[in-house]
Amino acid sequence: MKKLLVILALAILLVPGVLMAQPPGCTWNGDPAIWYGFNNLTLTTPPGAYASGFHQPGPDTVRVLPGTLVTQQLRMYHAAYSWVPTCGVAGVYDTFCTVLNSQQGWATGGTPTIGNPYILVCTGSLYQFVTLQVPCEAVPGTVDRFIARMAYHNAGACAPECGDCNDPNVRPSDGLPRYNADTLYVIVLQPQPPLSILQDSLTLVDQGQTQAYIPFSICNEDACYPAFNYTLKSKGHVGPALNVSASVNVPGGDCVDVYGIIDAGLASICTYDTLTIIAWGGSAEMFMYDTCVQIIHVVSPEPVPLFTVPVVTILVLALILAAAVFMRRRAVSRA
Repeated sequence: MKKLLVILALAILLVPGVLMAQPPGCTWNGDPAIWYGFNNLTLTTPPGAYASGFHQPGPDTVRVLPGTLVTQQLRMYHAAYSWVPTCGVAGVYDTFCTVLNSQQGWATGGTPTIGNPYILVCTGSLYQFVTLQVPCEAVPGTVDRFIARMAYHNAGACAPECGDCNDPNVRPSDGLPRYNADTLYVIVLQPQPPLSILQDSLTLVDQGQTQAYIPFSICNEDACYPAFNYTLKSKGHVGPALNVSASVNVPGGDCVDVYGIIDAGLASICTYDTLTIIAWGGSAEMFMYDTCVQIIHVVSPEPVPLFTVPVVTILVLALILAAAVFMRRRAVSRA
C-alpha cells in the first residue's frame, strides 16, 4: 500500500502542468507555440525563409502612415514532444485557432480566417497571415499594441480562455523560448506632403504639330485620399488657350500622368507659352494642393534625312542584285 502511495505521489509531481492547470471545460491534447513571430518571415519568399532572424519572444515595431494595411506572416506550431517543457505527445493531434487583438480597436483580419479551427499533429505547423488596418484618421504618434495569439479551439469555439499547458516552450537545440503569443507595436508616422506635381520646366514643340501632348505627373503619398481635382490652363500664345477642369484618381504611393494638348499648327517659330496646373484634394481636415508651370517653346521641326546610311545600303544592294539578274539573263540569251 505504501509503495502505491509513493508511485501516485511521484506521478502527480511529474505532470502537474498537464493534469492540474487545465481549466474546467477545456481539453488539452497539444501545446501551442508561435515558432516565428512578427517581422520574421518575408511576404515575397516561400514560407520558411528567414527575413531577419529570430524575433520571438519580445515585441517588434513597425512605423507606418495613416491608412496603411499592415501585413505579417507567422508560423503557428504544435510544440514537439522533445521541447522543454511540453505537453505535446508524438503522433497526437489537437485543434487550434488564431486570436488577434488591437489595443486601439483597429480592424484585424487574416488568412486562414482568424478564429477558424486548424488541426495540427505534434510538430506540425501552419503559416498564418495577419493584417491590421490603420485608419486614415489615426493621429500621428499613436501607438497600437497588436497581439497575435495561438489558442486552443475547444468545444466548437476558439477558446483563448483555456490558456496553455506550458508557456513558453524551449527548443533544446537552440535554447530559445517560443511563446503562444507575440506583440507588434505599430507607430503612426506624420505623412510627408502627400501631393506633388512633376514636370519638365521646358518642352519643345515642333512647328505644325497639331496635337502636342504636354505631360504632368500628379503623385500621391497618402492612401487615404486618392481623388484629386485639377485645372490646366495656357495663355493662348500657342494655339487656342487651354482651360481644362478635370479629376483623377491617384492611389497612395503612385503617380498618374495628365496631359495638356497644344495645337501648334499655325504657331510661329520661337513662340512661347506657359501651361499652369493646379491640383487639390483631401478633406477639410487634410486639404492639400500643388501647382506647377511649364514653358512651351515652338521650334522648327528637324528635317528627316531621306538618304540615311541604312537606306543607301539597301539601295546599293538592290542595284547589285538587279544588275546580277540582268547580266545573267543576257548571258543566257547569248547562249
